[in-house]
Amino acid sequence: MSSFILACTVFLEPPVVERLHKAFAKVHYHPDGVLPKEALQEADILFTEMVGVPAQITDLKAEIPNLKLIQLVCAGSEKALACPAVKNYVAQSDRSITLANASGIHVLSIPNYVVASILGAYHQLSRQIIFGAVNKRWATRAEIEITDKPYYARSPRGRTVGMLGYGALGRESARLLSCLGMEIIAANTSGSATQQTGYIIDGTGDADGSIPETYYSTKDRTSFEAFLKRCDVLVSSLPNTSATQYIIGPKELGKPPSKERFACQHWSGQPRQVWSSEDLLAELNKPEGEGLFAAHVDVTDPEPLPEGHPLWSHRKATITPHLTGDTEGEYDIAVDILIANVKNLAVGERLYNAVDFVKGY
Repeated sequence: MSSFILACTVFLEPPVVERLHKAFAKVHYHPDGVLPKEALQEADILFTEMVGVPAQITDLKAEIPNLKLIQLVCAGSEKALACPAVKNYVAQSDRSITLANASGIHVLSIPNYVVASILGAYHQLSRQIIFGAVNKRWATRAEIEITDKPYYARSPRGRTVGMLGYGALGRESARLLSCLGMEIIAANTSGSATQQTGYIIDGTGDADGSIPETYYSTKDRTSFEAFLKRCDVLVSSLPNTSATQYIIGPKELGKPPSKERFACQHWSGQPRQVWSSEDLLAELNKPEGEGLFAAHVDVTDPEPLPEGHPLWSHRKATITPHLTGDTEGEYDIAVDILIANVKNLAVGERLYNAVDFVKGY
């Protein structure tokens, strides 16, 4: 048991709450999001939802004087950074409080979605399922195939997957896809392999960044274009920052104008506007051999995607309602991250998933 006092505004199942009581000297558990004065005065650690600090708080240092760590239950940090109390704190020179997210919490679900999406696209499973449900009869090979040839299942083996963003989700997706014989390349800010410094669930990810055959830089236009030209499959899992919004435009989606390319966008936090729905639609509408073979999108622009939008019924598109991050047991994993960070805090070691207040992730 640590000597720290916890204030928790996250609704948790009783067994999980019991874990907290065993891990902390005292727990103020208020899932309604309203913390009484005693909790504010005593708390060293705040365990909270994606909105960050409760709205009742405007001055972190004055109202929670002992606060050392704000641990989010989610992977995204943008809403927490936008709340008034945190914005006021960032404007000050003091940096004694750490904001940490739960990046890594979704590696047991979202990468599985990526694999399922790619295999589903190459086997045209959604077309087979929809045809049977609508027509209530056995389909011919020609009725299933998206091109003008008889149906055949494409193999992922030997195809190149470009990971746009190489954090926890990108690394676990790369690990799983490499098992299918796919060649992995990655694009990140630095254009080079980096150590995975966030929280890692045992047996997952790519800690030393050794899986990608080549790295490219999203900051270098020539490097980024070279990355896109190599992609048979583009998987986007970028953080939501001003630098990543609409990073993929018509020019980027159209590279290269070649064989059966596939795009997959996923994430677990707020909508990521990596590309616009209209640009994606235009690419899907191109003639065979010129545009995308298929697209799977779990986060849309705008979100939710408007009722009746052409992407909903497009024969090359699969739209899912931003559910890939709804992970079985995710709050248990979030508590694992919280407890691991508290142990590190007690001995002065680096905390997992600390958010850079300037970069926003």
